Amino acid sequence: MRHQRGFTLFELAITVAIIGILAAALLSRVTLYQEQAERVAMENVVGVLRSALGMKSAQLMAQGRMSEMSKLLTINPMDLLAQKPANYVGEVDTPQIGKISPGNWYFNRKQLLLVYIARTGATFQVSNPPRFEYRIELVRDPDGANGPKLAETSNSTTIEGVVLTQISK
Repeated sequence: MRHQRGFTLFELAITVAIIGILAAALLSRVTLYQEQAERVAMENVVGVLRSALGMKSAQLMAQGRMSEMSKLLTINPMDLLAQKPANYVGEVDTPQIGKISPGNWYFNRKQLLLVYIARTGATFQVSNPPRFEYRIELVRDPDGANGPKLAETSNSTTIEGVVLTQISK
């Protein structure tokens, strides 16, 4: 009677195939979670910027400096933060495609846009990764009837505040 020790070649092949399938499934889930984490981090920065912008406009209103509200349209929203995000690369006049790596923020001084360049994930690479662009816009109150509207959609001269609006995705 022969004692068999270890795996047969067939059992080893089946085990390797199962581990490969499980690893592939895990890798796809990890990539999905990384992309979701990046989206949440981006939205967190936008939320903090919106809060800082709201506090600055409330400060101007409380001090009776409403005439300075329109000056907020020309500032870099990152300048309102006590500490800028680690992935903020600064202000640029003319951003060149490929010079700013994905996963980073920058402020386009000429167009007054705050831009986030998204990563595309580990599964594929594209030449033009998705960009999320934000701009500071005035909010006006058209007689208070229908609530505040963005300045471009209202003919009122009463400024109610400013908002950070996503203009492209």
